[in-house]
Amino acid sequence: MLCAKEGIMEEAGYNITNKEFKKISKWAENVYNIAVIVDYFVSNQPEIEECYNLAPVIKSLRDNADLLNAFFIDNEK
Repeated sequence: MLCAKEGIMEEAGYNITNKEFKKISKWAENVYNIAVIVDYFVSNQPEIEECYNLAPVIKSLRDNADLLNAFFIDNEK
């Protein structure tokens, strides 16, 4: 778990500045947004076998991206 300490985020020996935290947060948001779009696409194309086969994987990716994005939202300053 990341925790704020004197303006620096610390996790397992890594120091993450607030600027770096915001940058990673933006990347997490971008991954989530892409996952939402891809999930929508594959969910609405079940007649395409590849989309049908990828749908559960993409759904899992979207769920994990949502958790990651929520973490960053909850820990913003």
